[in-house]
Amino acid sequence: MIRQISVMSGKGGAGKTSVTAALLNLLPQVVAVDADVNASNLPILLTAQKLSESGYYGTEVAQISTESCTACGRCAEICAFAAIRQDEQRKFLVTDDCEGCAACFWICPAQSISMIPHRAGTQYLSRLENGFLLHAELIPGEDNSGKLIANIRELARKVAAEEGLDLILIDGPPGTSCQAIASLTGVDMVLAVVEESLSGLSDYQRLAQLMARFRIPHLVLVNKTGVDPELGKQIETTVTACGGEIIGRIPFDLEIPRALSRRETLLALPAYRPLLENICTRLQTSS
Repeated sequence: MIRQISVMSGKGGAGKTSVTAALLNLLPQVVAVDADVNASNLPILLTAQKLSESGYYGTEVAQISTESCTACGRCAEICAFAAIRQDEQRKFLVTDDCEGCAACFWICPAQSISMIPHRAGTQYLSRLENGFLLHAELIPGEDNSGKLIANIRELARKVAAEEGLDLILIDGPPGTSCQAIASLTGVDMVLAVVEESLSGLSDYQRLAQLMARFRIPHLVLVNKTGVDPELGKQIETTVTACGGEIIGRIPFDLEIPRALSRRETLLALPAYRPLLENICTRLQTSS
């Protein structure tokens, strides 16, 4: 049975990817997924050898055949996105503003419009020293409804099954949007990285509501602690009320960003290895 665990945070900058990279370096064998496709950072922190890549086609867009087009203009009239215009030769063309609604396809009397796949990004399979990494890059400005994340997660399951690996660790995107939902669906456990701040607490509450809706158990790692002890106590109370368990705390430590600037994980700082080893054990054994 393949076990899937997502590392999530309610906000960006909480330290989720830094923690995930360190855990991946501790695990004996693993398939990793970088589901933050808008800002894929795991490959920066991990030693990964790219094995293959493939295009991601998120949707279809319209294409007009200038040979059969009668220039009636009905497509331009119906387009809600103003994505169809005429060039200097008065031929109708589809611009990059097309959202793929296909209204023009259905209304064209000459049947001169077709819907064609539109490339929105690239998916990668890379080799790690202890397993594999699935990651992706979304082309800036392209739509990401979670389909790309679902794609690379499905590829991860196939790799895990083919290689006989029983653990998939997912570095999810921050927040609670459809991308986060695509990173949570079907997982066995979530490790929530919560920044000790008012925004971190508020965003954790939203993430906890989402996890509760999916009935996913979760552990909590509180990061950047020690700045506001009273807020720290409030986070403890909230985590308990939300059915979570605080598994550890990482203090506000300037050595951590310095290590990250050298592309080193938290394991480069010996003080944090015992905590990370304990988290690794809990993630592998908790049900």
